[in-house]
Amino acid sequence: MENNIIILEDENGAEIEFETLDVFEFEDHVFFALAEVLPEEEEDDGVLIMMVDGDIDSDDAELIMVEDEDLLKRAFDEFVRRDQEFADGE
Repeated sequence: MENNIIILEDENGAEIEFETLDVFEFEDHVFFALAEVLPEEEEDDGVLIMMVDGDIDSDDAELIMVEDEDLLKRAFDEFVRRDQEFADGE
């Protein structure tokens, strides 16, 4: 992960750049909050929450989609809480 940018492949094999907004532990999992890197004229305030499968310090670890909708919502809520806490601290 260089300059907070990671590259993921979509289902068609196309590479997409994402900026890492946050990495956090929550409910015994490690989550990444990501935003797609878009050209300056395009804006998108969407956030992609992905979960680390495996030991984050291992070469075998990979980011996976969160299949459990309830867990995804709770992880997103935790990201929003952390983001607000960071904004309030500035």
